[in-house]
Amino acid sequence: MPNYSYKASDAAGRIHTGLKFANNISDLRNYLKQTGHYLLGVRQGGGFALLEALKETQPGGLSRRQLIELCNNIGVMLDAGVPLVTALEEIREDAESRYVKKVLGSVLDNLNDGDTLKNAVSKRPADFSNLFVNLVGIGEETGHLSQVFLNCAEYYKRIDQLIKNVRKAMLYPFFVLCALISTTLIFLTMVFPPLFQLLEEFKVELPMVTRIVMGVSNALKLYWWLILAGLIVFAILIVVLRKYKPTRYWFDWAELHIPVLKRVFIQVHMTFFLRYLALMLTSGVDILRGLKLSGESLNNSVVMEKMADCRERITEGSTLSNAFRRIDFIPNMVLRMVSVGETSGRLPEQMEYMANIYNDELDRRLATALAMLEPVMVVTMAALALTLIMGVLLPLYNMVSTISSGIGAGGM
Repeated sequence: MPNYSYKASDAAGRIHTGLKFANNISDLRNYLKQTGHYLLGVRQGGGFALLEALKETQPGGLSRRQLIELCNNIGVMLDAGVPLVTALEEIREDAESRYVKKVLGSVLDNLNDGDTLKNAVSKRPADFSNLFVNLVGIGEETGHLSQVFLNCAEYYKRIDQLIKNVRKAMLYPFFVLCALISTTLIFLTMVFPPLFQLLEEFKVELPMVTRIVMGVSNALKLYWWLILAGLIVFAILIVVLRKYKPTRYWFDWAELHIPVLKRVFIQVHMTFFLRYLALMLTSGVDILRGLKLSGESLNNSVVMEKMADCRERITEGSTLSNAFRRIDFIPNMVLRMVSVGETSGRLPEQMEYMANIYNDELDRRLATALAMLEPVMVVTMAALALTLIMGVLLPLYNMVSTISSGIGAGGM
């Protein structure tokens, strides 16, 4: 059965494009007519059909920015009294991304089949996280769906800004490292080998640093494919081990215990955790369910295990602050603020306040680390450049001196 790429208009004159399997164009026209559309153009298979299909796919699902815009628009429309289905249809119609249109179309189809919004979004796990699905369910149960969407939009904005700040801080060191590696490889594989050949022809005595540089250069020229394959295998092995549950636990444990970086990792995790838990408590989620979903949203098996222990102790009658005291990576300031929040009955506000403090402190820490990293990288680059240059210049100087001495002796 051939696949047709078509363009059609509906009763309101709006243009729609899509893909459809049909026996022939006549069957396709009848199908569109039954759905209230008029066929304007059609093409069978080919690159146009492939392009149309690609426009409706998006690796990784909805982006964070798309999710923020979607939550904000739905929340505003629901708050204004627009029915849910109408709001989704309007947002789908105005969406520029074909993938967003596809996602909303799928959700609308499920709603029209009688599903709740929670069930409808749960059928697209690539686009909507388990945390989001549960928050939507709470909003439906409590009748505060608009507020849940507005809260989600606000919290996702803050999370998005945090991630952008971390990536921005890592961008400069990444590019400097790439430039350093690229320059070193060019010198070792293209610039230095002819000079090394010249030194060997003149049988110049080579110092240790030159022999090391020559050895590295020869290894790169002869075994570059083996080194590249080893790096690829190593990268694949890391990815596989990160997904394998027993070894993944140790990777997650290392994040929280690396001497230099553990404070940054802990602050990132705590910022995410406090924001998510505050969001859920504000939306009406109970503390036990909130701890479970918040722990899962961090994607760290050590944190998830600790949150499971917290839920168990709270079930046994402990307070949240006392349960947190058993977790070694939770700072004392968080424990004090949680205790104050429990006493005053303003736990979500205290968690949000702490998340803001950690966010600001993380920004300052990243800025300080970047400022300290710049001179370290400059010194490292200078040391590497000096080693490479001295490895070549020293024997060249000796060779020139030997030749000069020989010429001088011959002249006498």
